Amino acid sequence: MPNLKINPFFILIIGAVSIAFSPIFVRLSEVDPIMTAFFRIFVSLPFFLMFGSLKIIEKVNFPVLKNKFLIIFISGVFFSLDLICWHLSIKLTTVSKATFLSNLAPIVVILFSLIFLKEKFSKFFFIAIFISMSGMTLLLGESFQFYKSQFLGDLLGVLTAIWYGFYILTISQLRKDLNSSTIMFFSGCVSSIILLLVAIFFEQSLVPKSFYSIAILFLLGFVCQFIGQSFIAYSLAFLSASLSSLSLLIQPIAATLLAYFFFQEKLTLIQFFGSTLILIGIYIAKTKYEN
Repeated sequence: MPNLKINPFFILIIGAVSIAFSPIFVRLSEVDPIMTAFFRIFVSLPFFLMFGSLKIIEKVNFPVLKNKFLIIFISGVFFSLDLICWHLSIKLTTVSKATFLSNLAPIVVILFSLIFLKEKFSKFFFIAIFISMSGMTLLLGESFQFYKSQFLGDLLGVLTAIWYGFYILTISQLRKDLNSSTIMFFSGCVSSIILLLVAIFFEQSLVPKSFYSIAILFLLGFVCQFIGQSFIAYSLAFLSASLSSLSLLIQPIAATLLAYFFFQEKLTLIQFFGSTLILIGIYIAKTKYEN
């Protein structure tokens, strides 16, 4: 996206909506969860090279700053851990709880930015956080009950939020010096290697056996990873990690709507009110950020 003059906040929202398709494709995948995560990354990699060579997006460049290699490697580790925990959480607990817990990432980002990066937040930003998190509780918390049988899945949902929060922070630091295509490609290479090794060691169904399965994995890689994650990475050069992570709460709203259309999951008035609160919180945070 080197020559596009589009509001980076709008690009961030497109990325978040694209990622919202992830639970749909993961649930439909006929390949085991971690291997599904591998294909998500692996399928996206050629698109960064191809679209970059055609100058449709920023070209993938070999990083010249040696100290960036370590951060790229760490970002790849964080994202692979995020996907492992996320995909397993979907299988081991309810989709609502997995989605709710994984979307606690803004708290991780904001606390880290506040304590370690010494980032200053206005009272309006904290109000925005409270409103958005309250909205997410209403949106996804209707069936939120703890069961011993789902403890591992719930724990993995919390870990998903932690790993994704750290991933957002590392990507935000990398975007100060590197373009989004370079970051996503090399970080993706690290993640795909880790995911492949873990899948081979722990899983059995590793290869798609039908055109339907191949199509699902292709869409997961192209829509959720290539479009979704790369758009988010692109926007992080212009927006703070804290604002970006909070704005990504648009994802559970989109995921809820998609679940209604794909799986006929019910929509309630409470969920509508929760979605409205999330949007109000994001609007307040964005407005105060621009001012």
